[in-house]
Amino acid sequence: MSRLPKLVVGMFTFALVLGLTGSVRADEVKGTVRSVFPDRNELVLKGVLKDTGYVVSKDAWISLDGRKCKLADLKEGDKVTMDWGKQGATLITTGIRGFRNASQTTGTVRYVIADKNELVLKGVVKDSVYHLDKNIMITLNGKAANFSDLREGDSVDITYLQNGDRLTTTEIRASRK
Repeated sequence: MSRLPKLVVGMFTFALVLGLTGSVRADEVKGTVRSVFPDRNELVLKGVLKDTGYVVSKDAWISLDGRKCKLADLKEGDKVTMDWGKQGATLITTGIRGFRNASQTTGTVRYVIADKNELVLKGVVKDSVYHLDKNIMITLNGKAANFSDLREGDSVDITYLQNGDRLTTTEIRASRK
């Protein structure tokens, strides 16, 4: 009799764990470029056991180190973050952010220093100051935005270049609830 409640609790726990792992974003993938085929609109990511190929949609946005580019500008060894979906058995990417010399970080805006073109992100021990590149690309909730649109508390995904102690932001993808 006592085995039945344990079995029910065990099944409930298993279902809960499956539900939580199912909620992981399946529409974003990070990886390293194995090869690029611009003439076929294809990109292949290195895999542990097997490489994975993606068809690049014709209207996909593509950037490298925070600057808009073409698929042909990406090369083997570049790190990428891609938005993707599945159409039948075909994996299709609708957006590629490539990183060759730049890095990527996420955080929450502490404040904006408009007159210095600086963005300060909250840190655990110390806040980080990012200087804005003159050709910066900024989106807020998926739409083109300006630096003046950013607010304290916005969540951001930043592409930046490091030159000594100076962090220069080339792309900001912000979201606000």
